[in-house]
Amino acid sequence: KQWYQRRVRASADPSIAVGFQHKHTGLRQALLTAYRSSGGLTQGLTSAMVRVSVGSATQLASFTRIKQFFVDREVSQSEFGNVCMASICSSVLVTFTMTPFDVVSTRMFNQKHGLYYNGWWDCMQKLFRHEGMLGFYKGTVAHFFRIGPHTILTLTIWDRYRKWFL
Repeated sequence: KQWYQRRVRASADPSIAVGFQHKHTGLRQALLTAYRSSGGLTQGLTSAMVRVSVGSATQLASFTRIKQFFVDREVSQSEFGNVCMASICSSVLVTFTMTPFDVVSTRMFNQKHGLYYNGWWDCMQKLFRHEGMLGFYKGTVAHFFRIGPHTILTLTIWDRYRKWFL
């Protein structure tokens, strides 16, 4: 209870607030404000769907192939070791294939509705034109530290689940 009270008090104090703080009075008012200010509730949705699709496809396909590669070459004495190494390699590939779409998705979500980008493809073109290929990989290290552990745990648990129950 004390933690919650401190958190509520901290969020109400503008001297310690980080970034822009919305002053919503409830869920209905927040949804209406978001709808009116950005022209809808789906801004950036297409770029987020592309991002997740690319990430999931890379994650599953790379893990399966890399794990089989390690098993065929007997890289580790234990099956679990092969699974762990394959999931680590897969997390690196997921980071490099997903980061460009993560950058685009973030830019789409953060813009005022249609102010600068007319969709995710337009965002990619402008990003490439103005910042080059490296512009797509801003925040790659931070993205790896966010998505890497998630990918490693997910794939390791998924592999164990498949082995035990399927």
